[in-house]
Parts: sequence; C-alpha cells; structure tokens
Amino acid sequence: MQVRDFDFAGQLIMSSGHAASAEVKDILLACLPGATNVTKASNHNDRMGVDWWVEMPGRHIAVDAKVRESDWAASHPDQDDLALETWSVVERGKIGWTRDASKRCDFVLWLWQDTGRHCLVSFPMLCRVFCDNWEQWKSLYKKNVQRTVGGGMDYHSECIFVPRKVLWREMYLCYGGNPTIKEVVF
Repeated sequence: MQVRDFDFAGQLIMSSGHAASAEVKDILLACLPGATNVTKASNHNDRMGVDWWVEMPGRHIAVDAKVRESDWAASHPDQDDLALETWSVVERGKIGWTRDASKRCDFVLWLWQDTGRHCLVSFPMLCRVFCDNWEQWKSLYKKNVQRTVGGGMDYHSECIFVPRKVLWREMYLCYGGNPTIKEVVF
C-alpha cells in the first residue's frame, strides 16, 4: 500500500478557503431547518472537532466539514464512498475522529468542490455505527494511510473508504426502529 504525503498547512488552507467557506455556509443554511447563520469556529473549537457553528433558534449546532477538491465518485460512480478515519495518529494509537465519541460535533459535512456534491450525516449516529463496524469494514474496503508533515509534526493517519450506501444502511438498521431486519435495500 502506498502512503500519501500531505502538508498540514496546505490542506488546512484548501479546506478553509473562501470558496469552500461560501459553499459550506450555503449547504448548511439550506439543509438545516431553522438555521439563521453559519460562522467559522475558532482554532480551539477546531481541535474539539468543530469547524462551523450553525445558529438555530435557542441553540448552536456544531459541524465538522470535510472539504475535498475532487470528487472521486464523479469518475468512479461505483465507488461512491466516504473516507472514515480509523486512526488519527497511528504512532500514538490515537483513535480517528470517526471513532471518537468525545468529539464535540453534531454533524459531519463532506463537500466535494469540483462537483458541489455533499453529504451531511449526524455525527453521533455515524460514530456509533462506525465503532460497531470499523474492524469488519477495514477488511472489506479500501484503506489509505496518509503521512502529514509540517509545523513540527510528522505522523501517519489511516482511513477506510466505506460505501455511502453501506453506511446509510447500517445507520437505518441501528436507528430505524427494527434492527432485526437485515435485508434493507437502498
């Protein structure tokens, strides 16, 4: 397996750039009923898993945004999947964001900039389903190890690419009211 190298600062700039910010705001305002405003979270919040705050009547919703430049599924429609992190820092055994129930996050938004496609998922539901299935999925689906260098950091993270239909199916089975029915077709 090939390890992909990334520059931390460069990835951060890309994911929080002006175009990405405008698109994220528009999507969140359109998808979350009652949303009145969307603001970028502080660096302190970002370390807790919050990139954006969505203002709702009487409360705020925390959103983690996963902005990608290119949509792999646009040229590989049979591989419409989500990158779900198993390990955040492999060297230290730090679990990935998808398995971290302590993360202060209500929703995760994936945005593919080249196509404008997005996917908005409840984080508590995603975390539960991923924690229940990640080891099995790791043996079934493509895995990627990424090396991040920059700002005095040099570490590896790992993710698996879980088909969106599989993830939504498992969330339905877990939260849809009858987890004994295993033959759900999407």
